[in-house]
Amino acid sequence: MSGSPSTLKTTYHHGDLPQQVHQLALEILREHGDTAISLRALAKQIGVSAPALYRHYSDRESLLAELAVTGFESLRERLLAVDPSRPRRALLDIGLVYVSFAQDEPNLYRLMFGGRVLPKGIHPRLDTAGKGAFQVLEDTIARAQQAGYIKPMPLALMTAAAWSQVHGLSQLTIDGHLPDAKVAPQLAEGVLSLLLDGSLPDTEQHRKDTTS
Repeated sequence: MSGSPSTLKTTYHHGDLPQQVHQLALEILREHGDTAISLRALAKQIGVSAPALYRHYSDRESLLAELAVTGFESLRERLLAVDPSRPRRALLDIGLVYVSFAQDEPNLYRLMFGGRVLPKGIHPRLDTAGKGAFQVLEDTIARAQQAGYIKPMPLALMTAAAWSQVHGLSQLTIDGHLPDAKVAPQLAEGVLSLLLDGSLPDTEQHRKDTTS
């Protein structure tokens, strides 16, 4: 986000207040994190009364939930863009896409998965958006299993293991405990490959899949 509050105020108009609030809140989230978001401060920056804003967002958490929905929808779009025709490669690629999303949107990612103010069952749209992104991962794992690239095991177990791995890798990189995948891409791919066959990505199976 660039510019002072007074500068931001001049860039917003009142034709679509919910969208204006959403966009400004997203900018603040990206730069400062969710703790910097206040409905009253947003109303002041946009130039409307607090009651006008509360007609669209009942409280701060409802706005945060909508921001998280945006995050899950964006993540799902990125995951769906992965080519599914080579199941093993697709599974590696969606893991890399997932980690890349977290690195591109660290504060949004923390909001999506923090669970501090957005517990399940409170915001139905958020639950649906989260399941939509998760479904892409599960479907990709199912195709890899059917193609014989993953040892037979319950799909729910394999999906939980894959999600745990990519989430842990994402969290460690955005918190600075591991190198950014853009700086050390072989690290991310190597870690993800371990889930598939317990070996680094220069194995015979990996070379066969990536060159076919």
